[in-house]
Amino acid sequence: MIIKVYSKKEITDDVRKWSEHFLEIPNKHLGGFPACPFAKKTWNDNKVLIEVKRKYKQYKSELNTHLKQLNFKIHEILIFCDPYFNYTLDEFQDMIDDYNDWYNTKDIFFMGFHPLNPANEEEQEFLVTPDGSPPIVESDLEYSMMLIQKFSQLQEASDKLHRQGYYKKWPKGYYRDVVVSRQKTYKRIFGD
Repeated sequence: MIIKVYSKKEITDDVRKWSEHFLEIPNKHLGGFPACPFAKKTWNDNKVLIEVKRKYKQYKSELNTHLKQLNFKIHEILIFCDPYFNYTLDEFQDMIDDYNDWYNTKDIFFMGFHPLNPANEEEQEFLVTPDGSPPIVESDLEYSMMLIQKFSQLQEASDKLHRQGYYKKWPKGYYRDVVVSRQKTYKRIFGD
């Protein structure tokens, strides 16, 4: 098996394009709200930091190095991309859960996307066809993404969106898995 090596610039450009084409545009499935209403401003304010795992380096060691250097006053989100992923979806979820178990109490939250579990039209149509047109695959790059944010900022933004009616059109199962579970964890750790 030949593994193509992608440059940090290629991956950064790919992540940026994904955000522009799927997360930032008005979404017909969400009543005109973008899938991620804060993404565009965060990018425009240069608050997104993208790091790429280096070949032959251990995933957790690389991510931990970036976490130690992360300053939430400068960057609101760290997107850690791994083009050399060799872990299963379950192993990746276990890593996300382990990081959340350790860092949630430190006001940091982790989410992930694994290339073997892309969003699909049946379960997350709003993430695949934001404007209603058939999905277009614009990239052949494959990498996992770990998204790291300040937990309190994420929860505050989620609460604001909730008050605005943003979540009313989300698929119920996806809402429960993503928003309700995160909210319960936040309340358990930090109270109301």
